[in-house]
Amino acid sequence: MRTLGRTGAQVSEVGFGGIPIIPMEDLDETDQIINHALDVGINYLDTAEAYPTSEMKIGRVMKDRREEAFLATKTTARDRDAAMRHLEQSLENLQTDRVDLWQLHDISTIALWEQVTGPGGALEAARQAQEQGMVRFVGLSGHNNETLLRAVDSGEFDTILCVYNLAVDSSGEQVLPRAQEANVGVAIMKPLSGGVFFRREETYIPPEKAWHYVLARPEVSVALAGTNCLRDIDQAIAASESYAPLSEAEIAQYAEKATMLGGDICRNCGYCVKDCPAGIDIPQVMRIHDEARRFAYEWPKFRRAYAALETKADQCLECRKCEEACPFDLPIVERLQSVHKRYNQPV
Repeated sequence: MRTLGRTGAQVSEVGFGGIPIIPMEDLDETDQIINHALDVGINYLDTAEAYPTSEMKIGRVMKDRREEAFLATKTTARDRDAAMRHLEQSLENLQTDRVDLWQLHDISTIALWEQVTGPGGALEAARQAQEQGMVRFVGLSGHNNETLLRAVDSGEFDTILCVYNLAVDSSGEQVLPRAQEANVGVAIMKPLSGGVFFRREETYIPPEKAWHYVLARPEVSVALAGTNCLRDIDQAIAASESYAPLSEAEIAQYAEKATMLGGDICRNCGYCVKDCPAGIDIPQVMRIHDEARRFAYEWPKFRRAYAALETKADQCLECRKCEEACPFDLPIVERLQSVHKRYNQPV
């Protein structure tokens, strides 16, 4: 167990991330996965109003095991009234009358920061919810170091949720140390870079090494294992129990592999998919783009992968909702067009 900053809460250093269970249709299976996480000692459960069905699935287990969990959720609302509506829905979904941590979700620009912390902003809803006993602690999630630093320095937030892994480690330079100085709890998303490390032999990093890299940071209170299977949970717990710091040589070796595909690749968070009116499997198209950029000689493989997609990228309406949703600001529309042009060929 680690202490979650000034909240004083004792949380498991491996947490449960609620995104991968979204597409799962077998509710008995999701019950099994969430119950297993609790059974093996994971008490930090993270979800969000923006994750379709995730809160509901976690709520099915919380109905009977609420006291065993430190329950965290999020709101994408930017104003007070909409945020309160989100919270009321979240509590209903989660089958509880309170959450331990309510986070303002993906505050990754200064404009958003000013909106949620300004008059009538979502932060006002968080304070109101605390007064009413609906929320214990308030946090902020983001992918921008500047807004994360503002959150830490403001004194308004008990926790932050940010990215830190072998491929994306910039938060380790200032954000993590500053959070520790301010006694702000740190939760880490994508410790395994959204599974990018395991896509192919050339970029493969043993999962336990990726976990050890993240858990070596004393500032980290909890790192989220986003999973839809029992194996990943057990793997994360085993890595936690066998923890040993990586040597400088190991870090250099694995960091080189981690960045082989580039720093501007899709991390498979899936935020873009729910906003696509054309129903394009954007993460899969982006994966083709990212791997083809480094391994162009495998073009027959990429043609087959693209041919297998039910909806091709040329159906893109260029509404750019995906780009607005992308926390990494990737030029998604441009890449969809590029993949279609290159790989929409006879197999």
